Amino acid sequence: MSFCQLLSLRQKLINIDLETHFNDRNLHGMEVLMLCNKEHLFIFNTLEILDLKELLNNTFTTLEINSMIVC
Repeated sequence: MSFCQLLSLRQKLINIDLETHFNDRNLHGMEVLMLCNKEHLFIFNTLEILDLKELLNNTFTTLEINSMIVC
């Protein structure tokens, strides 16, 4: 996954309203995400979305720390 795709995926995850997963608007709690190149399609449930948000948050934190060390 390129950095551009990673940024795009992070933005799509930020835009997901998790409150809809707990009311009648999203009964199945599923989200469909497509990367910016439209070659990959992901289908996630609510728990997977939460895990992916945490993973991406940790990834960008690590990238930020590494960039500070290099400079």
